[in-house]
Amino acid sequence: MLLTSLLPVALLPLGLTGCSPVGMAVGAGATVTNMAMEERGFVNSARDKAIWTDISARMLDRNQKLFQNVDVQVHEGRVLLSGFVQRPEDRIDATRLAWEPDGVREVVDEIKLGRSLDAGDFSEDVWLIQQIRLKLMLDRDIRAINYSVDCIRSTVYLMGVARTPAELQRVIDHVRDVPYVRAVVNHVRVRTDPLPPIPANPPTVAASNTMSAPVPAAPRRSAKQPQKATR
Repeated sequence: MLLTSLLPVALLPLGLTGCSPVGMAVGAGATVTNMAMEERGFVNSARDKAIWTDISARMLDRNQKLFQNVDVQVHEGRVLLSGFVQRPEDRIDATRLAWEPDGVREVVDEIKLGRSLDAGDFSEDVWLIQQIRLKLMLDRDIRAINYSVDCIRSTVYLMGVARTPAELQRVIDHVRDVPYVRAVVNHVRVRTDPLPPIPANPPTVAASNTMSAPVPAAPRRSAKQPQKATR
């Protein structure tokens, strides 16, 4: 997914980005120390990365375009799929493959039908992730490393663990306040909420295609923003 064009931002912490092609480019500098500091802990963080690797390998083996067009975030065994595909059967394939690795608790399908992302989409999404990252890191009331942030065509997808509902609301407010964010899709778990159990038998694909309504973003501001590529 044009990873070579995103290498200049490859040193941002992975804890703030999704385990996705864009997230990988934005967060390739993750360290063992960061994994140990996360709310989910080192073991769960390592297990999530193993699940992500397994899902990615299955997608690549199935269809290179599927691997390129579908972003994958994994947090505590919960898998979030996002991106754009051109065929409905690609959504089915991606969801089915996401259920196959051991340890998967939940698969959330946020994949949409439409054209694939281009270089302009990627540069804009990476810019937005950078702005969100800075806002979360500068807020002392937010433990930013607990949050995974991905952005697909200016829609932001959040995963992770919030210590309190108030902290989660602060995160959402910060994301909504970033200019040119179109919507926020929240899949963050509050620490006191139970995790879904690992099913003995993975659900059918139809049952796992759960879509969440996006949180409307704040009105666009006149803040300076790189010129968008022509769609």
